Amino acid sequence: MSADLFNIIFIGGKDRVDFLQGQVTQDIEKLDENTTRNAAFCNPKGRVIATCQLFQFNEKIGVIIHHTMSEIIINRLKKFIFRSDVNIELSSDVWSSCFKKMDSNEIRKQVTMNSHQFIVINDLKESGAKEIFSNTEKIEILKNPMKQEDWKAARMTENLVDISIQHSEKYTPHMLNMDVIDGISFQKGCYVGQEVVARTEHIGRVKRRVIVYKLDSTDIKLDDKLFHNGKDTGAQIISIEGIMMMAMINIIFKEKSLQYEGGNAIPFRAKL
Repeated sequence: MSADLFNIIFIGGKDRVDFLQGQVTQDIEKLDENTTRNAAFCNPKGRVIATCQLFQFNEKIGVIIHHTMSEIIINRLKKFIFRSDVNIELSSDVWSSCFKKMDSNEIRKQVTMNSHQFIVINDLKESGAKEIFSNTEKIEILKNPMKQEDWKAARMTENLVDISIQHSEKYTPHMLNMDVIDGISFQKGCYVGQEVVARTEHIGRVKRRVIVYKLDSTDIKLDDKLFHNGKDTGAQIISIEGIMMMAMINIIFKEKSLQYEGGNAIPFRAKL
């Protein structure tokens, strides 16, 4: 798997469901083997350590995570095992790619799998792309994957914020729109940070959120300021890929076009 994007951690053992249920925002009981569900690991203050995507595979749970966070999360999880029947491993034989306008059924037809192999295909509906995570042999139909920057931009259009080491423990799940992308279960039992997350949902006030923007110029840097009608919005740019940008900003600006020194940023997804 490309070191520039994701790693996959596998959680096994007979206590894996109960163990992971107490660590992530998602309901582990809802996982299946064909698609992923969004989730986050939080600290006790309800700040997101890392975002991830989860899936079921045989007697294991797969955790797709930004490559800078995999060892951090593994070391953190090991501290909570105690006497639970849980084993944690970083997979070394998986690969991932993203493709434009590929047919999921056609992809699966071309893959011959045994009981030790998996293929997970996610639709990135806004861009029409499909991302694939697998430990099978790469197949003929997958010769021309998207460039990594285009893949990252496609994930942005789905409101997926891939938290890396520089943004770890800075934001709450609501600020990262995890409630919008079905990344938080409000019915499951307790997990680390659950009290803060539940309180935020109950109060119903989130002052800042990540907003996705489309840029009319790539003349912009991560530390640039974003303005509205000449006033500094105080926004923090989280990521830029081509003409797509994510910024943490006060929600009073969520439907506003912004300006930066090199051009304009137009909200791509304003309805939150």
